[in-house]
Amino acid sequence: MDIKYTVLDYTLTDAEKEFIDDKLTKLSNLTDIDSVILIKIKEEKYKLYKVELSLSLQDVIIRVSKEDSKFYNCVEEAINTLKDRIVRYKEKSRKYFSGDKDWSDFAVKSEGMNDSGIDTDYRPIVKVKKYSDNTPMHPQEAIERMVLLDHKSFLFRNIETGKYSMVYRRDDGVTFGLVEPL
Repeated sequence: MDIKYTVLDYTLTDAEKEFIDDKLTKLSNLTDIDSVILIKIKEEKYKLYKVELSLSLQDVIIRVSKEDSKFYNCVEEAINTLKDRIVRYKEKSRKYFSGDKDWSDFAVKSEGMNDSGIDTDYRPIVKVKKYSDNTPMHPQEAIERMVLLDHKSFLFRNIETGKYSMVYRRDDGVTFGLVEPL
């Protein structure tokens, strides 16, 4: 397992790096040998630590983001969540992501919580929203409509590319992102 660090506005000590490495190597039996885990560590205002872990598996990327006022708690929580998501992928979803099974066969179960207190059940689609306006629009217009509707994201047909795209409000609450197919 290859571990790559990106550290912003923080100085990572050798002890902290060793702590993270030890925790992540325990996950190596759950992942492929040549897996790469990207770790982004940032200290935000008022001694709030943010740890983001990204793991690329063959069919999917698993991403975890945690914030805490204590560095070690933040890392521990992020790694535990990553472990739970890897187990979920291996137990439930791998056959669906690879195309061996049809997603419509992914039945609703009522198992509730697993031993670590994480809900691992399939979450059914609660609401289906259909719309008839398929008019292409500029991404700026899509952002304006999203803001007017007070939504977190907005799917639209991009007038520049002719493809469906999505704009969304980023975590900072001020800036926006655009998701486009290749």
